[in-house]
Amino acid sequence: MKLQEYINLDSDQRLKEFLATLSITNRTPDYYVNWEKVSRETKKFELELNTMNYLIGKEDMYQEALGLFTKQPDLLKVVPSLIASREKILDVLIIDEEDNMAFDQLNFSKIDLDRIKEYVDFMDHSGLLSFLQKEANRSLVDYVYGVEAGLDSNARKNRSGTTMEGIIERSVAKVSRVYNLDFKAQATAAFIKERWNIEVPVDKSERRFDLAVYCPKKHKVWLIETNYYGGGGSKLKAVAGEFTELNQFIRTSADDVDFVWITDGQGWKTAHLPLAEAFGHIPYIFNLEMLKQDYLFSLFQ
Repeated sequence: MKLQEYINLDSDQRLKEFLATLSITNRTPDYYVNWEKVSRETKKFELELNTMNYLIGKEDMYQEALGLFTKQPDLLKVVPSLIASREKILDVLIIDEEDNMAFDQLNFSKIDLDRIKEYVDFMDHSGLLSFLQKEANRSLVDYVYGVEAGLDSNARKNRSGTTMEGIIERSVAKVSRVYNLDFKAQATAAFIKERWNIEVPVDKSERRFDLAVYCPKKHKVWLIETNYYGGGGSKLKAVAGEFTELNQFIRTSADDVDFVWITDGQGWKTAHLPLAEAFGHIPYIFNLEMLKQDYLFSLFQ
């Protein structure tokens, strides 16, 4: 189906076409691990980790660790990485042998020289000293590299949206080269006014559009927001409502401005009603399949 055919459908038919062509995934190969970040985070403590290799396999691990960290307390800064924690200041619940509870806090970004034994106790109780004594049999740099790869997987949810932004930006760049358009990622209303002299009414002053595309010949701007939802949830309803309202704001501009929402993911099949309302107000809602069908080329020509 071509763009004009799609636009000419009523909102219910457009919604039906949209839902019928949702993608299974937007996960490109680089979605899974950001190796550049993993390498960067590991190299921060490469020297310290190599020094701590000294502890691997030591028989009297507690005393060896206490001696090492007393002499070189800054080595303790690597402990959060060794236990797969992004937090550097750790709040800890201590339960003694009589089940008495107490709360403590250990700062691994600024080592308290008067509390070295407490840091080592934490390493002992967390199982880290046992790991160093019995399980670690290779470089701690390699071990942390693996830990960082695992921690990076926690960022995949956020990468889904970033992946969509990258896909859309590449598509827009391709069209812009053909039609001699200008575009800006993360564009604000103030930037658009200053750069292209077009007024964009917004619902919140800090609003940044994922992409803004400008056609000099028409003195026209398209504002693009994009996201991807592989699963359901209340977020989908909120986003549909937000963009419906945003479209209404944008339409009040005295200049030629259109709102384009590019979204995808099987999650939308669980949010039929809020999406149907959005389709009743926003004419340009596309998914990745529609990008494959060159909808942007037709829209921007």
